[in-house]
Amino acid sequence: MGDKETLEAFASAFVRPEFRDRFVHEAEKKPDKLLARVCHNPDDLFEASLANGRCSYEPSESCLILSSPRGFRAATWAEAHRAMGLGDGLLVIGTGGGRFYAETEASKGAPSVVFAGGS
Repeated sequence: MGDKETLEAFASAFVRPEFRDRFVHEAEKKPDKLLARVCHNPDDLFEASLANGRCSYEPSESCLILSSPRGFRAATWAEAHRAMGLGDGLLVIGTGGGRFYAETEASKGAPSVVFAGGS
């Protein structure tokens, strides 16, 4: 499964229905805008039921990481795990789109909020 198919599968499973097409567009063409949404407006993307969620993964499994305005990069969940909990804002999508971990950007007096799902 290629990156576009992974993004589409992820959007279909976890992104609010009204935002799915926009998610794929921003993921491919405007990753800086998408990362800003993850960091500051996650409710645009995810249902509240995914807040404080969990996802399970094997450290050696591959994933896509969005943690900078330059866009997604291929990595492993072990690499993604090292970026979790830093408060910098992050979106990790498992290959195939069936699991994810997202973290908002922390600010003074407001810790990161985690959105996650899949197994």
